[in-house]
Amino acid sequence: MYRALHNLDESALRAKGEALEQKLQSTEYSEQQKQESLAEYLTLLQSQRAAALGIEFCQRLFTRVSAAFHAHLTTDLAVDMLYACILVQQFYAMDFAPWRAHTAIEDSKDALKAVAADGRDSDCLRYCQAVAELYAEAKFWPEALTYAVQMHDAASRLLQKGITRLENGARLDLRDTACAVCLYASQTADGLTEELAQKLTVELGAEEFAAVVKEAAETVGDTVTDPVELTPEYLAIRYELEEKIDEALEHQRGYYDYCKEYWMVKKLILRSDYGIAWKSPAVLNPGVDFH
Repeated sequence: MYRALHNLDESALRAKGEALEQKLQSTEYSEQQKQESLAEYLTLLQSQRAAALGIEFCQRLFTRVSAAFHAHLTTDLAVDMLYACILVQQFYAMDFAPWRAHTAIEDSKDALKAVAADGRDSDCLRYCQAVAELYAEAKFWPEALTYAVQMHDAASRLLQKGITRLENGARLDLRDTACAVCLYASQTADGLTEELAQKLTVELGAEEFAAVVKEAAETVGDTVTDPVELTPEYLAIRYELEEKIDEALEHQRGYYDYCKEYWMVKKLILRSDYGIAWKSPAVLNPGVDFH
């Protein structure tokens, strides 16, 4: 199981985290020293696949930063809150439960608004990209689309300012962000709306937009999912459904045949608890070998 610790036991990792939390709240260390120690500990947790400890630690960090932001409402604290939220997302994704980061993401909306209002577009872009990708991993497509559009808009504003690269050297390309928008939109009930298509056409040009739509369609491929997943009834119960599936599977995720057991349990719960008939990708795509 991926959660197992290979080199350090859980108590040792937890002790390191507790010591780091004291350091982060101390006035005896510089911000650089704190950030270096934080990065070192997070890397250690990731190398040990210590998802549960990472979630606990990052949730506490997020809670502290959130309280500070709401007390003082500064842009710097808003940025800190967004990056703390990204850390929460990363460890939930490592734990094969990306949907559980939804609460932290919802709590970060005011911080995102503050960062956007202050013109911190590179921070907006990186945060919205992380959130969009997390929701896509969870197959929560409407949410993924919402943040992909915000990511695209932030990239557009940066390019309008003459900024073509981010601080990490990554090159900005509206085609890339537009492709994400089209990809996620294609998975929603409304698809790529006329309003969104017109917006992207104006920004990219008709020829480039057509190429982006084609690229997104090729990325989706021919794999079929049950259209019931696009209905309001299904969308309304996704978070509750995932929790029930997780409990039924005893929180064991990520092993080789996991998806087949997941689909079996999902079908049973949807039918028994919600009266929703659902077919798995394995049933709808008999020629595809799923693992």
